[in-house]
Amino acid sequence: MKTKYFGTSGIRGIVEKDLTPEFAIKIGLSYSRFLENNGNIALGSDQRYGSRVIKHSIISGLILGGINVIDLGIIPTPALCHYIKEFKIDGGIMITGSHTPPEITGIMFFQNDTGELRPKNEEKIEEIIIKEKYVRVPWNEIGKIEKDDNAIEIYIKNVLKNFGKKISLNEKIAIDCCNSPQSYALPRIIEEINSIPIILNGEIDGKFPGRDPYPRPENLGELCNIVKKEKAILGLACDGDGDRAIFIDENGNVLWGDITGAIFSEEELKKHNGGTIVCPINTSKIIEDIANKFNGKIIFTKVGPPAIIEQVINNIDKVVFAFEETGKYIWKENILYGDPCYSLLKIIDIINSKGYLSEIVKSYAKYYRKKIALPIKEKDRKRILNEIEKKIIKKTKYLKIDKLDGFKIYLNEDTWILLRPSGTEPVFRIYIEGKDEKEIEKILEEYIEKIKRII
Repeated sequence: MKTKYFGTSGIRGIVEKDLTPEFAIKIGLSYSRFLENNGNIALGSDQRYGSRVIKHSIISGLILGGINVIDLGIIPTPALCHYIKEFKIDGGIMITGSHTPPEITGIMFFQNDTGELRPKNEEKIEEIIIKEKYVRVPWNEIGKIEKDDNAIEIYIKNVLKNFGKKISLNEKIAIDCCNSPQSYALPRIIEEINSIPIILNGEIDGKFPGRDPYPRPENLGELCNIVKKEKAILGLACDGDGDRAIFIDENGNVLWGDITGAIFSEEELKKHNGGTIVCPINTSKIIEDIANKFNGKIIFTKVGPPAIIEQVINNIDKVVFAFEETGKYIWKENILYGDPCYSLLKIIDIINSKGYLSEIVKSYAKYYRKKIALPIKEKDRKRILNEIEKKIIKKTKYLKIDKLDGFKIYLNEDTWILLRPSGTEPVFRIYIEGKDEKEIEKILEEYIEKIKRII
């Protein structure tokens, strides 16, 4: 019997294979039991075809467990978090496959502080699922379902309010909404600051006809060209559920999340005269450069928002910013989750005071970075890690090694490689970074061959 259902961000799988309607009902019942069969939660979903099925199934489980459900409809994930914050409700569930291919969907759980369910609480729900400890309430205690179509309006209002000051930029801003529900909110935020949105992939579509839901540099060529052609001051690309933000500078160059995270970290460390930054183990060394320069400390975590938010909460008085390299940027005064609308306001405020993004980035050391994924079977994750330790780690000369999440091997002062299985997809990820591009390409090829042999 399976004993681990949660990955790095919720429970995900292919509909009718890994994530069936029957299983979704059990998940709803288990979450109800976790909430002691009492309370109110908000529920939103993305536009994926499979999400339609899972949404109704999990609602059945929730109300059968005595939970009242507020159905917010199709919304971007950060809108759910803002709704939880606005009405101080007990928690929330988002039905979404996020950045994964369209045939995959998932279930993400949020606590009443707007952060994802912490790892310890995930374990509690897994135990309820496995041991079938859930409870079906009597017919006269079944939960209610109500709808609220105001989540987007609340989202936009709260982002503007949380930002805390008037901001204006009479420029063009190009956005790739990835056929996601962020199409409802992001263009309106741009209009609110007197800018002109140039919208790409703005039609909501669960097949993602515009591009892959994962906003990688290789998927963003069309947006980069639009930024240059339209002379936009910047571009922004979302993922499939609208919680990631990958920025493009005014010259059409993609800024990966580490670079943007460094820009935001510098700003917050300066503003607070130091502080703590929280980010996952796969983050670029550039963040260490920023922390050393601006009196900052770093807490590294396992990959995924639940692990990041756990450290933010544990160090709430010291943390000034948190992020992950996929494009999720977190300010505790907003919500404890990625929010492209709020991130856009922050980056525009920085542009207003410092100038173009390309000029800001020039002041940072240049690191080259590669990231690949090799297909694996989910059941083989542990075996692969065990064999890597025996066949690779013990035969490698390294400066130091971190085993927080997979194996992060520091080969020298400027070069590291991270080997870890994904927590959301059946792939094994290899990240490498260094200052010598040819060197890291050579090292990467060597490790790809070693990992392939193990797989």
